[in-house]
Amino acid sequence: MSLGSAAAFMITGPATKITNLGALKIALGWKRFALYILFVMLFSFLCGLAVNLVI
Repeated sequence: MSLGSAAAFMITGPATKITNLGALKIALGWKRFALYILFVMLFSFLCGLAVNLVI
């Protein structure tokens, strides 16, 4: 596993725990919850790419 993949995995893991996602869906509603998931996926992907490019 590359360091970028590990970084993306470490970012995505805590942000997508099922208990956290359930609470966020209730608190945010569907549209904002979908934006949250999209942001987490995009941010972790970009951080993984950045780590791979730097190291």
